[in-house]
Amino acid sequence: MSAFGSSEELSKLMVQLWEAIRNDPGMSAKILDSKLVARFQYREPAAAITVDCSDGKTFNIYAGECAPKPTVEMAMTADLAHEFWNGKVSIPLNILTGKIVAKGPVNKALALLPVIKPAFDIYPALYAARNTKAVVS
Repeated sequence: MSAFGSSEELSKLMVQLWEAIRNDPGMSAKILDSKLVARFQYREPAAAITVDCSDGKTFNIYAGECAPKPTVEMAMTADLAHEFWNGKVSIPLNILTGKIVAKGPVNKALALLPVIKPAFDIYPALYAARNTKAVVS
């Protein structure tokens, strides 16, 4: 069974995750310093998330098609992304085995893996809460 029931669910969760990363000064400062535009293409279900830090000052997050041209692109199944954010997947190994298709200066993106490691603690709670609605009393 897939970790995500729809493209909308996947997109919403990934945007929430990247917003949490953006709001964490320890992670966001180093990502901004990279000046990368990274696009993550997911399949099963399909979705695209782009993180644009090209000016080194603004950390923009886009779901779906968008104008910024990516510096780095990573394509993978949504389930593989889910496993990655749970801290169970090696990106370099999955690039070598072809489970992740990477384009662009991948070494620059891989250099940020230690920076985003704190997100492995954030993701499980976001995933668990993805289908719950807040109860208003």
